[in-house]
Amino acid sequence: MNSYCVRAHHPHWRGTLRLWPESHSVRHVETGSTGTYQVSGNTLTVIWDDYKPDKFVKEIFGVYVHEKVTPVSANALRTVEIAGQVRELSRISIPVSASGDEVNLRLGTTDVQTFGQVFVSNEYDSKNLPDQAEMIVDLGANVGYATVFFALRYPEARILAIEPDGDNFAALVGNTRRLGRRIQSERAAVWIKDDWLTLQTEDLDGKPMGAWGIRVSDRGGSAEMTVPCWKLSTLYEKYDLPKVDILKIDIEGSELELFNHEPDEWLTRTDLIIIETHDRFRPGSELAVRKALLRSFQELPRSGENLFFRRSV
Repeated sequence: MNSYCVRAHHPHWRGTLRLWPESHSVRHVETGSTGTYQVSGNTLTVIWDDYKPDKFVKEIFGVYVHEKVTPVSANALRTVEIAGQVRELSRISIPVSASGDEVNLRLGTTDVQTFGQVFVSNEYDSKNLPDQAEMIVDLGANVGYATVFFALRYPEARILAIEPDGDNFAALVGNTRRLGRRIQSERAAVWIKDDWLTLQTEDLDGKPMGAWGIRVSDRGGSAEMTVPCWKLSTLYEKYDLPKVDILKIDIEGSELELFNHEPDEWLTRTDLIIIETHDRFRPGSELAVRKALLRSFQELPRSGENLFFRRSV
């Protein structure tokens, strides 16, 4: 008889259940326990031969989670008890594909919100995306969630990920390591010239902006770090990019300079642009983007905070 396997998460174990549809029999692969099962919608009920029945609900990526497993908010998940001792958690790993690809999430940081945007709200998973893509550039890659999304969406694509902040860049490298040589990453900023820039880590009131709000500036100040910066056209040449299928931009307001300073140098080699603008603290950013793209790009329906523009001529 034909059978198939599903993953299951029980309060006392995680494992694999092999199901035989014709006979409705089930076997716990790891322990050998047997029984029968019923499926109704997303609910799997297992009637064990030697134990009380269990009811599981199908979750994302096909994992069946027991009805008594209580979800915990990532923002609240900060400690764990192990052998009677309470230890603090700094990060967790979360699957993002049915094949088991995972990313790390740093607890108590903006990773939680960023993960939600990319993998829960699916703000990049749009009908605007092309069926195929060979080259993708991720400007402002943060910790790499969008990079991983695009890598899974386009398994043959090569991706260049650019991120200026040191902590974010280290997380980016870790989250994309299993993708291998398809991913090229560089700790740098995109700017209007090839030089060095200061990272602004505090707002005008002196408050830390966090990993989500790192901005670049050529004015100096109290920021602690400087990073190399490149013109986007320089990056296209440096990494031999005659054509970019998808250019994702989330650079915390620097789009104002990027689109105001000779954008045709790289726009002519770009097919689709996905961008989050930041007029709330860089007035004129969105206008600069629209003005630069008016002649050669068509605006597509937005998704979440992202604007989409596709080359039309």
